[in-house]
Amino acid sequence: MNVKRYNGAAIALHWTIAGLIVVAFVLGLTIDDFPKDMKSAAINAHALIGLAVLALSVVRLYLRFVNPPPPLPESIGPLSRLASGATHAGLYVLMIAVPLIGVPTLLYRGRGFNFGLFAIPSPFGRTPEIYRPLTEAHEVAAYAIIGLAAAHALAALYHQYVRKDDVLLRMLPGSWRREG
Repeated sequence: MNVKRYNGAAIALHWTIAGLIVVAFVLGLTIDDFPKDMKSAAINAHALIGLAVLALSVVRLYLRFVNPPPPLPESIGPLSRLASGATHAGLYVLMIAVPLIGVPTLLYRGRGFNFGLFAIPSPFGRTPEIYRPLTEAHEVAAYAIIGLAAAHALAALYHQYVRKDDVLLRMLPGSWRREG
């Protein structure tokens, strides 16, 4: 089967963003488990990863508009096409929304960003009446992106191993792929 593939930049961004989201999610889940002297560094790492996800997602979305994805195989029915489009749209919305909610959450906790060479302090003092609901929204959105990403991955595996239509090969890097 000839597989029409995503370009190299799209593949690299896809897997980089996916990995960063998983790391950020795990850090977010385990922040309270870090020793007190490491907690601030873990929070900062979580925040910087979130900023990287945001920046890379904007680049990925831009590249998707200027270089549209390859068409799905003709064997994919209209309901699956609709589900694919909705899932991708939801993932893009969440890849941007989760970090955008996280930034004011961090700032209203009175924390800033430490980039190593320079830092950006929070312009706000700790404001629990603002950061608590933002934290809830950030957490709900983070769980939503993980759930949607899991559904996305399961659908790709279903297409590869049950339907055998090579949809997964469109996004695999390097030697995993078949040229089409």
